[in-house]
Amino acid sequence: MPLFMFVSGFLMVYTTRNRNKSLNDLGLFFSNKVRRLLLPLAFLTVVTFVPRVLLSSFADEEVKFSLGTLLRSLFYKDSLIIPFFWFLHASFILLTINYLALTLGSILKIRDWIVYSAVTLIFVVLVCLPWNFGQFLSLYKVKDFGIYFVLGAVYCRYSEYVDRYINWSSTKFFIMSAILWSVAFYYFEGTLYMPLCSIVGIVMCISFARILESNDIKILEPFIGANYMIFLLSWYFNIFSQQVLHSFMDMPWWFFTTISFVSGVYMPWLIYRFMKKHHADSGLVRVMAFLLGQSFKSQNKKLTEKESITSMA
Repeated sequence: MPLFMFVSGFLMVYTTRNRNKSLNDLGLFFSNKVRRLLLPLAFLTVVTFVPRVLLSSFADEEVKFSLGTLLRSLFYKDSLIIPFFWFLHASFILLTINYLALTLGSILKIRDWIVYSAVTLIFVVLVCLPWNFGQFLSLYKVKDFGIYFVLGAVYCRYSEYVDRYINWSSTKFFIMSAILWSVAFYYFEGTLYMPLCSIVGIVMCISFARILESNDIKILEPFIGANYMIFLLSWYFNIFSQQVLHSFMDMPWWFFTTISFVSGVYMPWLIYRFMKKHHADSGLVRVMAFLLGQSFKSQNKKLTEKESITSMA
């Protein structure tokens, strides 16, 4: 999750760094994140609620059928119908806070490094304070993971300077960071020094990604274009293979783990491919894509531009 938050901060700056930020941009950014994050969370919660109640016997905790339970599951981390979706709350809040800070900095003509330093300091202080931020909107997770989000934003903004001093694509550097991460994980797990382990792990992942890039290895190319919300559907296939199916079949653990991994990766991808193929001629598919935060407009625009260039040639 620290890596995910780091990437989220990086992408926020990467996709908005050239915009002339204004309060109007802030409104558009906010509404877009509601549509891309909170709407899918609400949709998947409502869709999953009744099946989750009926399958409580297969789960670790029972869920009662009531309107209060459903409403609470939308806002409180400890009541989420899908417990692992807490990061949607945290991501939305972190995106809003950081983009607001950058927008105000742009309007007030404050240097970027001052804005980033201030936001970083705020999250460092929050981590050190013994305050209990509670379960509402997963605020205590915002406190715990906010620093990684800010570090991702800072790295994107100043990567051209950082990259001058670090040879990310060096195999030796990757091996050294992997060894350091392994040692740190062994000794720091469950301690106050665990964030250092997470940061080393992020460095290791950046190095690995740069090695793949330098060797033109595109293992994730088939998944390009799919919103990561689509891959949250993997939860359903994971639950089916590791809990429901496991209750009816007596097979070794690796059998269910393999099924869980393969279906968790490729079934959401197949759903994305189906929506991409049929969204233009099916209103139902367009509605489903909208509710899952998936947009095909930018892809259609690129395709149209490519066709225009081809016809002109």
